[in-house]
Amino acid sequence: MRRGIKIFILDDEIAVIQSIKAFLGDKYYCDGCTGSREGIEKLKKEKFDVLVLDYRIDDLNGEQVVNEVRKFDSDIYIMLLTGHADEVPGLKSLDTFNIQSYCEKSHNIEQAIISIESVVNSIEFFKDRKKTIGQKIRELRKIYNLSQDDLAKHLDVQRTSITLYENGNAIPPTLTIIKLAKLFNVTTDYILCYELSIEQSDIKKNLNR
Repeated sequence: MRRGIKIFILDDEIAVIQSIKAFLGDKYYCDGCTGSREGIEKLKKEKFDVLVLDYRIDDLNGEQVVNEVRKFDSDIYIMLLTGHADEVPGLKSLDTFNIQSYCEKSHNIEQAIISIESVVNSIEFFKDRKKTIGQKIRELRKIYNLSQDDLAKHLDVQRTSITLYENGNAIPPTLTIIKLAKLFNVTTDYILCYELSIEQSDIKKNLNR
């Protein structure tokens, strides 16, 4: 029985698309294509929850595709799937691209399937929480009397990104969640909506670190 999650795969290798569909097509709605511009147009016309994106596609690379997609869809969960880890290392990609997850390609598609399943479980978990990540961020920011500009400066992002996070229109990438946890002296679990207590700290001191 299919769950209500829609996955789009954009990869220049049709075998990768077919393999992911073969593993996950009975559980989720899966679609995909091998052309970057065709994929962008399909994502404009149909709403998807997850984009599994290759870095090397055609004349547009993964980062350029992400930039185009974010112009019309700020909340789709993007997982970069690449066989070029030397060119686009994981930590750098998570820090500089507007994506939420990263997975290296290998000859065994199983690791990619596990990563996609993990993404889906996270999405469904957050949908079921009473408080969203955005509400937690807004709550913490207001507790310490910080503006969105203050927070954006510390995280090295645009103020509009903070607005998107707080409104629930985008999920902060992993490194941003870690920075938030360090700033507010809470665990990443708390940011991710687990029920843990907040210990107030000298936020202004953290901001200057």
